[in-house]
Amino acid sequence: MNRGCGFTLATLAGIGLVALIAGGAAFQWVNEQPWFCNSCHEMGFHYESWQASTHAEPAECLDCHASPGLAGFIEEKARGAEQLVAHVTGNYPVPIQILVRVRNEQCLACHADASSLPDTTVDARHDVHLAAQIACVECHSRIVHNRPDQPRVLPLVQCDGCHQKHTAFPMIGVHATLTCSTCHVGGAYEGTPARCESCHQVPAGHIEPFKTNCGACHAASGWKPARTDHGTFLLVGRHAEAACEGCHSGDRFEGTPTLCESCHQVPAQHIPGITSGCGGCHTPEGWRPANFDHSFFPLQGKHEPLACAQCHPDGRYAGTPKLCENCHTTPADHPVGKLSNCAACHSPAGWVPANFSHSRFPLTGAHRSLACTSCHSSGVFRGLASSCAACHSAPSTHAGLSTNCAGCHSTSGFLPSTFGHPQVGEHVPNGEHPLACRDCHASTFAEATCTTCHSSNNPGDGGGDD
Repeated sequence: MNRGCGFTLATLAGIGLVALIAGGAAFQWVNEQPWFCNSCHEMGFHYESWQASTHAEPAECLDCHASPGLAGFIEEKARGAEQLVAHVTGNYPVPIQILVRVRNEQCLACHADASSLPDTTVDARHDVHLAAQIACVECHSRIVHNRPDQPRVLPLVQCDGCHQKHTAFPMIGVHATLTCSTCHVGGAYEGTPARCESCHQVPAGHIEPFKTNCGACHAASGWKPARTDHGTFLLVGRHAEAACEGCHSGDRFEGTPTLCESCHQVPAQHIPGITSGCGGCHTPEGWRPANFDHSFFPLQGKHEPLACAQCHPDGRYAGTPKLCENCHTTPADHPVGKLSNCAACHSPAGWVPANFSHSRFPLTGAHRSLACTSCHSSGVFRGLASSCAACHSAPSTHAGLSTNCAGCHSTSGFLPSTFGHPQVGEHVPNGEHPLACRDCHASTFAEATCTTCHSSNNPGDGGGDD
């Protein structure tokens, strides 16, 4: 029994030891997980910022916040116990403070090639900083745990913590984008001159008085555009859009002429005798349209919106004729003998309507609103007959009547007729017609007798026999 009991106690002790080791290992695994750190509410910001960073996958909390080896393990456990007590008692600062900084060997465990990495944001050499035993977190302190308003990329102002500020020569404009070696060749910083011409070569054709003091015309944002005082030749219109070299070829500025013809070639077809004084007709807004004095041929009506080339083909202006028939072709059906002096009937407002004198056949009444082609449909104007019958066909009821339409009708319209009916007894009392024309004139107006309607002389018999 004693032996059996001893075996049982040893077994239980062994099982307890195994359970203790397994439990410790399990607890060790649990407290190494990032989510375990986040179980304390004060760690919420650090956990969430880690999840949103580039280190969420390759690195966990203890990869950066625990030193390698046994000493680091013991140190981390002791610090963890202190933090647990602080959490239970509520004796912790808000926000929590990082007590141990990340060591370079922890960064180099993943970034072994850091010393050879070029930096594209600032001119900072990793190998120089590592050789000087500068901690990585001195420059990359916000690479993981940063607030939304904090940049992940190292700002230039952070360099001022270790390096002297560039107060003697402000790094603005294009200068702010340069690397240090651009101005400090060979790593020489002491005594670097601050004058523009010390780094930049002055063009050979530059204006003589301005080969120094570049800032009077140029800015750190770039050489062009220059802020030169162009008071001797105002840059307005198209000139304001032109590049400097458009007028100052070869970077030559001294003695540049200001006459238009010095830069612009006068066309061969230009008006003879006008080879200078371009401003009299043209403006810096453009050569066209030209402000030419066209008073000798006023541009009115349809002429006003025309382009110059429509009357001046090939750009030729000298000797351009100004008669209408020089530009406009006379229609074949035009009145014979009227081949010039178009303005007698037409105006610049348009060929139609024409201001033709129609005195030999006055256009009155309904004739006034007709188009010329209504009577001159064949395009014939001269010798056209002026009688009514020449245009209007008489109806069949007019058979036997005179062709002098004007005897009964007027130009206001065929109806009502102005025919004066002779007295026919009781049918026209007081000159009024109680009957319609068709009552007596069933087919024609030329003839009408009493027997047309009546068969006897008995008044009012309505055509009776007695």
